[in-house]
Amino acid sequence: MNKKTFCLLGLGFVLACAPAIEESEIPNVPVNVEINLRAIDSAPLQLVGGYIYVDGGVRGIIVRRESQNEYSAFERNCPYRPQDACALVEMNDTGFYMEDLCCGSTFDLSGFPTAGPATLPMKKYNTSLSGDYLFIYN
Repeated sequence: MNKKTFCLLGLGFVLACAPAIEESEIPNVPVNVEINLRAIDSAPLQLVGGYIYVDGGVRGIIVRRESQNEYSAFERNCPYRPQDACALVEMNDTGFYMEDLCCGSTFDLSGFPTAGPATLPMKKYNTSLSGDYLFIYN
Protein backbone atom coordinates (compact mmCIF):
# COMPACT_ATOMS: atom_id res chain seq x y z
CA MET A 1 0.00 0.00 0.00
CA ASN A 2 1.35 3.39 -0.96
CA LYS A 3 0.67 5.91 1.79
CA LYS A 4 1.78 9.48 2.15
CA THR A 5 1.35 11.51 5.31
CA PHE A 6 0.25 15.08 5.50
CA CYS A 7 0.54 17.27 8.57
CA LEU A 8 -1.00 20.57 9.53
CA LEU A 9 1.52 23.06 10.84
CA GLY A 10 0.68 26.02 13.00
CA LEU A 11 3.22 28.51 14.37
CA GLY A 12 6.01 26.02 13.81
CA PHE A 13 4.25 23.20 15.67
CA VAL A 14 2.74 20.07 14.25
CA LEU A 15 -0.98 20.24 15.05
CA ALA A 16 -2.19 17.04 13.43
CA CYS A 17 -0.96 14.33 11.14
CA ALA A 18 -3.07 11.91 9.16
CA PRO A 19 -2.35 9.49 6.35
CA ALA A 20 -3.33 10.64 2.87
CA ILE A 21 -4.36 7.44 1.15
CA GLU A 22 -3.76 7.66 -2.57
CA GLU A 23 -3.63 3.96 -3.30
CA SER A 24 -5.04 1.06 -1.41
CA GLU A 25 -6.19 -2.42 -2.02
CA ILE A 26 -9.62 -2.93 -3.49
CA PRO A 27 -12.07 -4.19 -0.84
CA ASN A 28 -12.56 -7.95 -0.76
CA VAL A 29 -16.10 -8.89 -1.68
CA PRO A 30 -17.43 -12.33 -2.60
CA VAL A 31 -17.32 -12.95 -6.36
CA ASN A 32 -19.15 -15.86 -7.95
CA VAL A 33 -20.19 -15.05 -11.52
CA GLU A 34 -21.35 -17.53 -14.15
CA ILE A 35 -21.32 -16.56 -17.85
CA ASN A 36 -23.03 -18.60 -20.54
CA LEU A 37 -20.64 -18.17 -23.46
CA ARG A 38 -23.44 -19.03 -25.92
CA ALA A 39 -25.64 -16.15 -24.69
CA ILE A 40 -26.04 -13.18 -27.03
CA ASP A 41 -24.65 -10.69 -24.50
CA SER A 42 -21.39 -12.65 -24.25
CA ALA A 43 -20.89 -12.86 -28.05
CA PRO A 44 -17.73 -10.65 -27.96
CA LEU A 45 -16.04 -13.44 -25.99
CA GLN A 46 -16.30 -15.75 -29.03
CA LEU A 47 -13.17 -14.07 -30.44
CA VAL A 48 -9.70 -13.89 -28.88
CA GLY A 49 -9.28 -10.31 -27.67
CA GLY A 50 -13.02 -9.82 -27.22
CA TYR A 51 -14.26 -8.43 -23.92
CA ILE A 52 -17.42 -7.66 -21.98
CA TYR A 53 -18.33 -5.95 -18.73
CA VAL A 54 -20.30 -7.94 -16.16
CA ASP A 55 -21.79 -7.15 -12.77
CA GLY A 56 -19.89 -8.39 -9.75
CA GLY A 57 -16.98 -7.44 -7.57
CA VAL A 58 -16.88 -3.90 -6.23
CA ARG A 59 -17.62 -1.87 -9.39
CA GLY A 60 -18.01 -4.54 -12.02
CA ILE A 61 -15.67 -6.88 -13.87
CA ILE A 62 -13.88 -6.71 -17.23
CA VAL A 63 -13.85 -10.17 -18.83
CA ARG A 64 -11.50 -10.71 -21.78
CA ARG A 65 -10.76 -13.74 -23.91
CA GLU A 66 -6.99 -14.26 -23.94
CA SER A 67 -6.73 -17.43 -26.05
CA GLN A 68 -8.82 -20.39 -27.17
CA ASN A 69 -9.30 -21.67 -23.60
CA GLU A 70 -8.10 -18.79 -21.41
CA TYR A 71 -10.03 -15.82 -20.05
CA SER A 72 -9.05 -13.01 -17.70
CA ALA A 73 -11.28 -11.15 -15.26
CA PHE A 74 -10.34 -7.84 -13.63
CA GLU A 75 -12.08 -5.67 -11.05
CA ARG A 76 -13.11 -2.38 -12.65
CA ASN A 77 -12.43 -0.38 -9.46
CA CYS A 78 -9.15 1.45 -10.06
CA PRO A 79 -6.44 0.79 -7.45
CA TYR A 80 -5.56 4.50 -7.40
CA ARG A 81 -7.93 6.23 -4.99
CA PRO A 82 -10.48 3.37 -5.20
CA GLN A 83 -12.84 5.25 -2.89
CA ASP A 84 -13.42 7.96 -5.54
CA ALA A 85 -16.79 7.60 -7.26
CA CYS A 86 -15.16 7.95 -10.68
CA ALA A 87 -12.39 5.35 -10.10
CA LEU A 88 -13.59 3.03 -12.87
CA VAL A 89 -11.38 1.15 -15.34
CA GLU A 90 -12.55 0.32 -18.84
CA MET A 91 -11.02 -1.12 -21.97
CA ASN A 92 -9.56 1.49 -24.28
CA ASP A 93 -11.37 1.67 -27.63
CA THR A 94 -8.34 0.05 -29.30
CA GLY A 95 -8.66 -3.03 -27.05
CA PHE A 96 -4.89 -2.96 -26.44
CA TYR A 97 -4.97 -1.63 -22.86
CA MET A 98 -7.27 -0.59 -20.00
CA GLU A 99 -7.67 2.91 -18.60
CA ASP A 100 -9.25 4.95 -15.85
CA LEU A 101 -10.37 8.23 -17.39
CA CYS A 102 -10.79 9.78 -13.93
CA CYS A 103 -7.15 9.64 -12.78
CA GLY A 104 -5.54 9.00 -16.17
CA SER A 105 -3.94 5.68 -15.22
CA THR A 106 -3.47 3.03 -17.90
CA PHE A 107 -2.95 -0.71 -17.43
CA ASP A 108 -1.63 -3.41 -19.73
CA LEU A 109 -3.76 -6.46 -20.51
CA SER A 110 -2.22 -8.25 -17.50
CA GLY A 111 -3.52 -5.49 -15.20
CA PHE A 112 -0.18 -3.83 -14.46
CA PRO A 113 0.04 -0.01 -14.50
CA THR A 114 1.79 1.53 -17.49
CA ALA A 115 1.11 5.26 -16.99
CA GLY A 116 -0.60 7.69 -14.65
CA PRO A 117 -0.52 7.84 -10.88
CA ALA A 118 -1.46 4.18 -10.23
CA THR A 119 1.41 1.99 -9.08
CA LEU A 120 -0.59 -1.01 -7.89
CA PRO A 121 -1.92 -3.62 -10.35
CA MET A 122 -5.61 -4.13 -10.95
CA LYS A 123 -7.32 -6.79 -8.85
CA LYS A 124 -7.59 -10.03 -10.82
CA TYR A 125 -10.20 -12.71 -10.26
CA ASN A 126 -9.91 -16.43 -10.94
CA THR A 127 -11.58 -17.93 -14.02
CA SER A 128 -12.56 -21.48 -14.85
CA LEU A 129 -13.99 -22.79 -18.12
CA SER A 130 -16.43 -25.71 -18.16
CA GLY A 131 -18.07 -26.43 -21.50
CA ASP A 132 -20.03 -23.33 -22.54
CA TYR A 133 -19.76 -21.73 -19.11
CA LEU A 134 -17.13 -19.42 -17.71
CA PHE A 135 -16.94 -19.07 -13.94
CA ILE A 136 -15.37 -16.04 -12.24
CA TYR A 137 -14.61 -16.28 -8.56
CA ASN A 138 -12.28 -15.33 -5.74
